[in-house]
Order: sequence, then structure tokens, then C-alpha cells
Amino acid sequence: MNSLQLVKYDMYSTIKSPLTYLALLLTIAPLIGFTVLFVQQSDEMNGNILLSAGSWFFSLMGLLFVIKTITRDISQGTLQLYMNKKSNRVGYIIAKVISIILIALIVTAILTAFVLIVQGIVDGENVKTEKFFDLLWFFILFHLFYGLLLYLFALIVPKTALIFTLGIFLVLIVPFAEPFLPMIPKIGDNIQDSLKYVPFSYLTSKTTSSDYTFTHWQWFITVASIVVLFIINLFYVTKKDI
Repeated sequence: MNSLQLVKYDMYSTIKSPLTYLALLLTIAPLIGFTVLFVQQSDEMNGNILLSAGSWFFSLMGLLFVIKTITRDISQGTLQLYMNKKSNRVGYIIAKVISIILIALIVTAILTAFVLIVQGIVDGENVKTEKFFDLLWFFILFHLFYGLLLYLFALIVPKTALIFTLGIFLVLIVPFAEPFLPMIPKIGDNIQDSLKYVPFSYLTSKTTSSDYTFTHWQWFITVASIVVLFIINLFYVTKKDI
């Protein structure tokens, strides 16, 4: 199986899995309920509010798809098979990067289509086109950062339970702990301010906001973090047997 075949297999296994459609149903159902309640209260639906609510659900769903490809490679022996030959190792990492980007494109397309359908049915302020492109770039960076981080852990400790738990912890638990940081005596506020430059914090925070743009420093830190994670993954797979 070459790299492109692995990408194809990642996409095929994601599309054909019943769990994918269950996750999609569980993601869209709350958004539909949210829309119905909102329309009942105000007779309209602000597309920006719906997009903001949907971005959290879809970012989590996309990350679960990425985690599924990792845990599947571990449980089915695909990871070990690729690591047996050094010539396959770099191709494996590149294939996974392509798969992550495609997953980000898919979840962005579904969320965009959902918001456009709702906007076409109910009255309210529509989302500007450029905001959908901001969402696309954000989802790509979000999934690449967390995806490459989780793949690195999978290479070091190929345990499916660890990968799943770590992914959920980073996206769900860490953000909920942030509001309690100011309670730390003397240094709490400083820690919270510094999180504006920590990808774990601001990437996750943007999934619940309507702003998907970055400051210059956040752009630099995010891209640099992804490049560093990619290089570390490449270095690790070329130097260590799995």
C-alpha cells in the first residue's frame, strides 16, 4: 500500500463507517434544535451565531475522525507495517497530513452547506463569504496541529486508549480549566494572558467564537508549531523502529 492508497483508504474507511454518520447525526441534531428554538424566540436566525455554535461541534467531529484513522492504524497493524521499512515511513507521515487536510475540508464543507441551507430557509443576517474561507483555514490549522501531535504520541506509545483519551482531554478538559486560572494567587492572570500565544488554548477557544482569524504572532506560532511537529514526526519515524 503506497501513500496515496493509504489516503484513499483513510477516506474510504471514514465515509463507509456507520459511526461517521452517527457522529454527523449527533452533531447536526443539536444545531437543528438550537435553530428551531432561536427562530421561535425571534423569528429569525443569525447565520454568524449558527456558524459559531456549529464550529465547536464540527471541529470535535473532525478531530474524532482523525483519531479514528490513528487508532485504526494501530489496531489493524497498519502503523507497524509501514514502520517495518524505512522507505515507507516518510510516505506514511505525508499520507496522514494529506488525510488530515481532507478531513478538515470535508467537515468545513458540511458545516458551510448546513449554514447556507438554514440561511436559505429562515430570515436573519447571513454569513459573509470570506468568513467561510476563514473557517476553512482555521479548521485546516486546527486539525493539522492536533492531528500531528496525536500521531507523534501514537508513534511513541501506540495505544489506542491513550490516543483517544489525550485527544478528548486536550480539546474538552483544558479549555474548561482556563477560567479557573485567575484564582491562582499572584500568577493566575499572567498565566491566562500567556495562553493567547499557546496553540492548545487559542485554537480551542476559537472553536466557540465567531472569530477565526489570528494575530500575526498567532499565525507565526501556529504554522511554526505545525512545521515543528511535522519535522519531529519525520525525525522520529526515520530513527526508531515501531
